[in-house]
Amino acid sequence: MRNLAIRLLALLGLVVAMTMSPVGVATAAHHAPPASPDDPLLHRQARTDEELKRQIELQLKLAPGGKQTAVNEVSYADGKFVVTFALPSSSGSFTTAAAADCPVGWFCFYDGANFGYPRGKLSDCGWQDLANWGWQDRTSSVHNNRGPRVDYINHFDYGDPSNGHFFDVFLFANTNGQAIASLGSNNNKADHVRLYC
Repeated sequence: MRNLAIRLLALLGLVVAMTMSPVGVATAAHHAPPASPDDPLLHRQARTDEELKRQIELQLKLAPGGKQTAVNEVSYADGKFVVTFALPSSSGSFTTAAAADCPVGWFCFYDGANFGYPRGKLSDCGWQDLANWGWQDRTSSVHNNRGPRVDYINHFDYGDPSNGHFFDVFLFANTNGQAIASLGSNNNKADHVRLYC
């Protein structure tokens, strides 16, 4: 008797699902998977305009709260932090940055070595958490065109991080005007930055 009741409930659920579906077949809600900082598309130049559009979408999913301010840029905190993606090459081939290109008044960190885009740039003084913009553990080269010194910091969790159990480790400093094309053993480790003004 119990098995019969379970079968009837299952059949009733199927009938309800079929009558609610526009085509008469039970359907599951489709949800896009969350963005991952490991998605390869976030770390390379787009080949097409469609890939560039997808990069912008991934960045906004990875770090909600930003807004697209150009075809290849996402801005946060009223423009205090800006992520810039490389524009697709007209030939479909990849371009490589030849030199640091951080604008005056900013300090920049690049996802790729040798100043390879995407590029993050900040102008605010003081301590900043790069996770706010989905940029933790994504820095491979840097250029300081803003202040006397920028410290790059890594943190290590131990115990229960929800209780604030972590400690910061200084990685390296980037002085005004200095461009570092490769971070070597500090590659993809920075979680926080501190700009001295």
